[in-house]
Amino acid sequence: MAATLNLNELSQCDTLEEKAKIFLLGIEERTQQSLDFIRTKYAQYEKLDIAMIFSGFDLLDTLKAGSTELLRGGFYPSTEAGMELDQALKHALIGSYKAAYADLRRSLEMVLFSVYLTSKHKDHKWAFEWMESKEDTPYFSRILKDLAKEDKYKELDAGFEWVTHVKQLYWKLSDFAHNKGKLNGYRELNKINMHIGFTYATNINLDTLIDFCDYFLETLGEITTILALYNPILLVGVPIDEKFGFNPPMSGYFYDVQAERLNALIPAKYRSFFDDMIANDKEIIGILEWFNDQPDLTEEDFKKQAEEQDRMMNNFSNKEEQ
Repeated sequence: MAATLNLNELSQCDTLEEKAKIFLLGIEERTQQSLDFIRTKYAQYEKLDIAMIFSGFDLLDTLKAGSTELLRGGFYPSTEAGMELDQALKHALIGSYKAAYADLRRSLEMVLFSVYLTSKHKDHKWAFEWMESKEDTPYFSRILKDLAKEDKYKELDAGFEWVTHVKQLYWKLSDFAHNKGKLNGYRELNKINMHIGFTYATNINLDTLIDFCDYFLETLGEITTILALYNPILLVGVPIDEKFGFNPPMSGYFYDVQAERLNALIPAKYRSFFDDMIANDKEIIGILEWFNDQPDLTEEDFKKQAEEQDRMMNNFSNKEEQ
């Protein structure tokens, strides 16, 4: 059922409530229109679906779960980046395109910063102070410059101008936040043409929606590139269940299907670099050798793990009831 505007009801609202009602007017229709269009008309919908799964599920498994990484930030940066990507899609579906682009920019910032935070550039004390919101986040350009000095990032940049590509994407996303001319403003992004009372009505603009989906994929492309350079074993699935059963590593490793999603999102312009890395990188080879050297768990091992897990759950339930 199409939403209708009750002018008599609206006249009884204060200014703040009027803004809320006008914004909510037709929100379900706008969302459904966006969903239908993306599913049936967006040319890269299959890849977009992979990107959504990666950002909502796989991103949390990318952190190297060693003591150093956990002390310097834990899972907060990864979860925050995932939330930014999640909100970007939600904002785009309802026509809040400026907010959607701002979310995309912050997701790129947060992923790059999470790698910087767990690298050699910052000590535990600084990282803890940042987590407590007592230290400022370094500028994006500074983080990018420092990471570009590290071996794998330096190598990719030398052959494929990685730094330039990341900067260009960041600047394009920043243009929306900084209102770089009318093409990056609300009037053009939403084709706003209705002013009611003290506020504007939100419109869906399918051309902007296409552009946003393209930017979402481009952002995920650079994010997966950053993460693959940070933790190369993510490029290759490992036998987690066979070796660990119900007690897998906290994060830092991918199943085959997760590695497939990562590789599907890495930009084609970098593909040859990562194909060579998969075949020849010493870190990847060493970790794969370690996994292959570990014995597979037996049925008895799985049974013992399951029993231990049941005991832990029962103990937890008993404590909750006390």
